[in-house]
Amino acid sequence: MKKGALLPIYGLVGLILALVLSINTPARTQTTNSTSGFIYPAQGILSRGFRKYQHEGIDIAGASGTPIYAAAAGKVIKAGWDDWGLGNAITIQHPDGRVTVYGHNRRLLVSVGQQIDQGQIIAEMGSTGNSSGPHLHFEIHTSQRNSVDPIAFLPAQNAVATSTTRVSTISSNQKVFCNGTTLIAGETKNARVKVCQEKGQLFYIGELKQNPNQPVKLPAWSISNSKYRAENGSFSYFVTPQGVEIWRNGRRFRNDIFYTNHS
Repeated sequence: MKKGALLPIYGLVGLILALVLSINTPARTQTTNSTSGFIYPAQGILSRGFRKYQHEGIDIAGASGTPIYAAAAGKVIKAGWDDWGLGNAITIQHPDGRVTVYGHNRRLLVSVGQQIDQGQIIAEMGSTGNSSGPHLHFEIHTSQRNSVDPIAFLPAQNAVATSTTRVSTISSNQKVFCNGTTLIAGETKNARVKVCQEKGQLFYIGELKQNPNQPVKLPAWSISNSKYRAENGSFSYFVTPQGVEIWRNGRRFRNDIFYTNHS
């Protein structure tokens, strides 16, 4: 999330899940971008992209505690609390002069002055600072002030599922089911919506009535009692037993009331 600004910006299609952690254990083998030398800093879902002067990095969403890896070898030049919104954050200076930033961590595992190997676990994913849910905010700077889109420097492989990829592979005639406990389910004028819990993970399941053959399944977060949030792109979805409130670019866009519902 961009430093100093809380913009709940997200939309309808894709995100979730991450794994293990063990200090001083190198990352699983990852393909390196042959021109940049960087690897993905975390496993998870790309929940928000880069926008110059608005969101100068990418967000990778996953479970709290997911390992954060050094994208390249270098020296830690900052490690601690960031007052501009990134919470527990790390900055690494790389030998070629580029800098990477890792924000919103639950716990930091390195300190200032430490030399870091590529793929070394440096932190645990969290939601500290200006954050609405567990994720890594990752930045690449070609200089101290010039930020660039990290996607251009990361491997082309699908190491991180993008926001245009559904969590489940869905054929044109296949429905998305809740393979767990349905917490909220309802129908609005435009869509059928569920919030589902599967193996401890929350999901938003939505099906537009105008396009019933392409349901979507997004990871969700509990933000209060019986209120859940899913996000992607420029939209945010807030689901309660009464309906779905939709925000776009940080402003309320629409409020759809359930005319049928059950919890």
